[in-house]
Amino acid sequence: MTTDSLPARRRDDLPSVARLLTLSDNVVAIALTLLVLQVKVPSAAQLANPDSAADLAAQLGKEADQLISYLVAFYVVAQFWLAHHRVFRHVGGHHEGLAWWNFAFLFTITAMPFTSNLLGEYGNNPLAVNIFAVNLLLAALATQATLLYGRRRDMLTAPAAAEARARRVRLTVLVIAVAASIGLAWVNTTAAKSCWVLIAVGPWVASRWGARSTSGKGAAGAPGRGGSTQP
Repeated sequence: MTTDSLPARRRDDLPSVARLLTLSDNVVAIALTLLVLQVKVPSAAQLANPDSAADLAAQLGKEADQLISYLVAFYVVAQFWLAHHRVFRHVGGHHEGLAWWNFAFLFTITAMPFTSNLLGEYGNNPLAVNIFAVNLLLAALATQATLLYGRRRDMLTAPAAAEARARRVRLTVLVIAVAASIGLAWVNTTAAKSCWVLIAVGPWVASRWGARSTSGKGAAGAPGRGGSTQP
């Protein structure tokens, strides 16, 4: 065996992109499952009358914070999973650094059940709100770092211009929403958590903007609308 073959052997030993995606999908699926464990079913001993719908509804109302944090965390993890797949859709090679950035992303996802449960238990505590918000921010940054690493290593195929713009819009909206919530948490925790509504709005704005940009370019290039008919 020659020493020239060692780098090639090391590259062959690295996990393929398909294996990284499979691992990531499994970790995300487990994290999504663990999230629901924070929503507890009221025991019969907690109800004055176990057969009373009003008593059960009142007890479930006490778990409203946990239910809301579960819904928020579930939606956010789902969005990060979609973003992760959008990044790896353009990955055409593999490198050990890419695997480690992927593990950094998975670390933030596996922490989500804990930070979400903390938020549900202490929804009016600014520290709990900020811990969850920082978890969101780190997940977004890990996704972006994975993208940048792949780009610097020339492992990415160029995405369409509309897709690149949409990704920037989603990231910008998320960072603004999370940064605003971190600052507001020490003033008003309800207002801070309201900022996270922007995270749900971001993908919609990004898709509309991307579609409008694409249709605008198509119209400009169409015959009779100012576009050239030459190939």
